[in-house]
Amino acid sequence: MLYYCSGKPPAKRVHRHLWTWPKSHLVAITGAGISVESGLPTVDDMVAGVPLRSLFQPNIWREQPLEAFHAFRVIAREWQRKRPNRAHLALAQAEIPIITQNIDGLHRAAGSTRVIELHGNLRELRCDACGGIFQSELAWREQLPKCPTCGELLRPGFVLEGEEVRHIARALDWVTEARGLLVVGTELQMTPVRELYEVARRRNVPIAWVRDHAEDWVPYLLGQEGGSDSLFCPGEV
Repeated sequence: MLYYCSGKPPAKRVHRHLWTWPKSHLVAITGAGISVESGLPTVDDMVAGVPLRSLFQPNIWREQPLEAFHAFRVIAREWQRKRPNRAHLALAQAEIPIITQNIDGLHRAAGSTRVIELHGNLRELRCDACGGIFQSELAWREQLPKCPTCGELLRPGFVLEGEEVRHIARALDWVTEARGLLVVGTELQMTPVRELYEVARRRNVPIAWVRDHAEDWVPYLLGQEGGSDSLFCPGEV
């Protein structure tokens, strides 16, 4: 069964039986919508004169690496100042395994320890030449950070357009073992991420899809009371 969660949660709990399982049997899949309340920029915003969306395209790192790394340093510093919101904190407190499409690191900042970052993160830089992974602080040591191992130019630790997402096999294992799925702030339109939802649907496990107001819905579904004016109803995708 699929339940949509939109608007503010109801004052009276609805379908509470969905969320009475042991927390170890729930898995959450999160996207950009869960971080809205934390004040992060969207892909349509500009960062240091560079469209944020373009930083996820390989050509800017090949053709304009100086501009790309300058924008990277700006967003990395700005995002480090952002704080997890109530949705991140509720998932961390409940110790729910999280599969996220976000690169902002807010789930880890909230205290979650079981986190799969499908699209990578801002904490790391990678070397395509030797496969090395390094802390992003190297980006502040020189304008174009080089690999300490082989000397080649490093690249950001997040997935660029056209690259495969990371750890998808482990994410599929988590969803296959789950007895309930919580989807927050993502439409899951792209494969292979969409397949995570399809696996849960084929297994007929209850799915709660939080489409907005994640900071209200996630604590509500995990045991805290909410407000009013809700839309929480069965549906299909």
